[in-house]
Amino acid sequence: MNPTGLARNTRENRDGVDLNRQYLHREAVETRAHIEWLDRQPSFEVALCLHEDWESHGFYLYELNPDGLPSHAARMISAVEKICPIDRAEIIEGRPASGGIIHPSSDPRSRPQWPEAFYLFTHKTRLSYTLEAPSDFPMATRVNSLIAAVRVVAEES
Repeated sequence: MNPTGLARNTRENRDGVDLNRQYLHREAVETRAHIEWLDRQPSFEVALCLHEDWESHGFYLYELNPDGLPSHAARMISAVEKICPIDRAEIIEGRPASGGIIHPSSDPRSRPQWPEAFYLFTHKTRLSYTLEAPSDFPMATRVNSLIAAVRVVAEES
């Protein structure tokens, strides 16, 4: 989704725009193209955004689930902890967390900039997860952590 950022090892595109904060105002061509594609897709039962966090000391996830749908979060954490440490900090990325799970506000007015997960949540699904593997861990650990979490959702859905 961000070939110029990937080549430079940054989340910003060649113009210095953080593409994962563009889903409300849509200034970047890459984000507009992604949204146009998403808008042609049917609604989703659940959305999974696979990410890495270069500052994290373990795996964690964000859950957007305001309707109280059956949650996959605890089972994803349980599956991942067999592969990778879980970030059990009480504050992660400035948000309260419990057991590696963050429940950010789902109020659109609380977000001046929207990440992809928030766009998906407001337009395509009522259950969204952003999975964060720790960038400093070996590639196999990061990938296998994400696979373990995704498998939990695939097997339960």
